[in-house]
Amino acid sequence: MSAGQTSSNIPIPNESTSLLHNEQHTHTKRREMVGLLYMTLSALGFSTMSLFVKLSGANFPSFEIVLARGIIQSLLSLVCCWMLGVNPLGRPGTVRLWLFFRGLVGTLGLCLFFYSITKLPLADATVVFFLGPAFTAILASLVLGEPFSLFDGICSISCIIGVVLVSKPQFLFGGGGKQDEDINEWERLFAIFCALLGAVMSAIAYVTVRRIGKGAHFLVHVFYFGAVSTIVSPIGIALSQGFVMPKGVYQYSMLLLVGGCAFVGQCFLNQGLQMAPAGPGTIMRMNDVVFAFLFGIFILHEYPDMFSVIGASIIVVCTAALGWHKYQVSKRVSHK
Repeated sequence: MSAGQTSSNIPIPNESTSLLHNEQHTHTKRREMVGLLYMTLSALGFSTMSLFVKLSGANFPSFEIVLARGIIQSLLSLVCCWMLGVNPLGRPGTVRLWLFFRGLVGTLGLCLFFYSITKLPLADATVVFFLGPAFTAILASLVLGEPFSLFDGICSISCIIGVVLVSKPQFLFGGGGKQDEDINEWERLFAIFCALLGAVMSAIAYVTVRRIGKGAHFLVHVFYFGAVSTIVSPIGIALSQGFVMPKGVYQYSMLLLVGGCAFVGQCFLNQGLQMAPAGPGTIMRMNDVVFAFLFGIFILHEYPDMFSVIGASIIVVCTAALGWHKYQVSKRVSHK
């Protein structure tokens, strides 16, 4: 074989290959930017849902709001599954059991979160519930064997300090912090506890989704979540709260908007997770807290005190740092 023949088999970079590489890089960046936009729109959808939950809480018990969201979410996901040719039950086998379990723990977390929204300022309930990523990191380490570093531990402990500042228990703050006039100290602490437990349930649901992996279309997850909510929430209504019949266009509209905003938020979230890098995506998801504070101040006239602002800042920064750290670690591992 001659030298000329040998050299002809070696690809030589030229202007066209460089241009193709740049076009691919630009396409990837554009896709990631669209994914980050979807994550931001997801945060807006979920925070708007929380606003309507807060407004609905004046007329309906929390379990009934969960029921309304479950019915609307189930119907919309069924329609989308039919349009896309997706089996809403998922593939036969053990994956359906995992999907049901994901729907169950997600429903329990949702019931706890909605209860806390009806009892606490919107921003406080949202901030505490957003401890979910910290609990997810701990559970993923225990269940999936993912690494949990000293940095992860520091961020998690800092988040707990942030929760203490947001909740302002009287045995630590001496009653000096600003409290809600409509509920007493123990009711407030119980609502904080419900938000915390809801965050744990959300973390379990997220780890379960990762356990399922690509074994189910995202609309199947949405359908199971809605269907299980529709089954479980009436039990809570019958045992503890009772059913309140909606009256008038306003009350029906509030319940419809809870379900509609939740469905839109979930669709944007799942699309964003597929397109955006995990670390920046986690940071964009923190916009939910920002929207909650804005809605609380300008619409609900709930003005946070200094402790709530500091606590919320600690939780948001540490949760975002935790997500970014996990993203960087996974990148280093994938490049090895």
